Amino acid sequence: MSTAKNNINRKHKYFMKLAYNQASRALGNTGENPAVGCVIVKNNELISLAHTNFNGRPHAERIALSSKKINFKDSSLYSTLEPCSHYGKTPPCTDIIKKQNIKSVYFSKFDPDRRSFGKAKKELSKYNIKTFGNVYKSAGDNFYRDFYIRKRTNNIFISSKLATSKDLFISDKYNKWITNVHSRGRVHLLRANHDSILTTSKTILKDNSMLNCRIDGLQKYSPKRFIIDKNLIVPVTSKIIRTANKIKTYIFYNLIDNIKLKKLKQLKVKTIRIDLKNNHLDFDKIIFFLRNKGFYRVFVEAGIEFNNFLLENNYINDFYHFYSDELFGNKGFHNAKLFFNKMNKIKQCKKEIRINLFQDNLIKYLLK
Repeated sequence: MSTAKNNINRKHKYFMKLAYNQASRALGNTGENPAVGCVIVKNNELISLAHTNFNGRPHAERIALSSKKINFKDSSLYSTLEPCSHYGKTPPCTDIIKKQNIKSVYFSKFDPDRRSFGKAKKELSKYNIKTFGNVYKSAGDNFYRDFYIRKRTNNIFISSKLATSKDLFISDKYNKWITNVHSRGRVHLLRANHDSILTTSKTILKDNSMLNCRIDGLQKYSPKRFIIDKNLIVPVTSKIIRTANKIKTYIFYNLIDNIKLKKLKQLKVKTIRIDLKNNHLDFDKIIFFLRNKGFYRVFVEAGIEFNNFLLENNYINDFYHFYSDELFGNKGFHNAKLFFNKMNKIKQCKKEIRINLFQDNLIKYLLK
């Protein structure tokens, strides 16, 4: 490959990376729509950039091209996803691309929506707008994994995580924290990149966590919180309940306790009664509720028991394993070795990334 062509490819990859940086800002906050990033380039200079707005509208391309102060004629548009070409709840993005006299369009992944898949190039070519797909496709394969799976299965996308010592214990006799501040910061970022957190009463009783995002500047992206609490045992004094007036909090329950339900309502906690299945709350009905209420990226923060249930019943899509360099040995409790043995035996299980977090490590598993 010639040097000139290499330079051109590097340029397109560079601008697409900027578009993905924009898309990542919207991840977990676009409802049923994908998070899309868009940058506009003219004479090799960035003149506009945007990401999908809250709850998925307006689309990134429309926002990036909306300024009346910028002359977009003969510029290039880079979008992480193929621009839509159909009328839905908003007009097609191809319309504003044509209106602003864009010269060329580059996108990373094709839109899996049947109404738009592969149609942008055909539509834009009528106006002599050159269109190129699969630019920096490898980034899109990872970034849009959840969206493609949701489109294929018509179901929610579930991520989960565990933190362990190097010898796979999830707690010890003396310390609250197993992993370091860098791992915990990464967990807060994962929270911000999901629209909901699912936990259990057992986890709340043990950790009394708020399950919010506490990264400066990202607090407003704290996801909605859902607690599986069959018998309504979570104390009304717990942090997650006391902050329900600031972050929407829901409890799935079965046992009717009118006094407790009244108190929870006063504290702004929403309660949803779920039928039992094998003496547990019917998890498929919980999923049905989440999907119908517009929650599509669910992050599970719970212990080994609930993660075992999810793994054995094939509910987990992505799994994050944070582990420290420390060996707990005799001071360790609740070893997760059997859990990880089960996960590694799953045929389609793939270790996608390994990240060093200053004496901690993160492994991401793709399960289905």
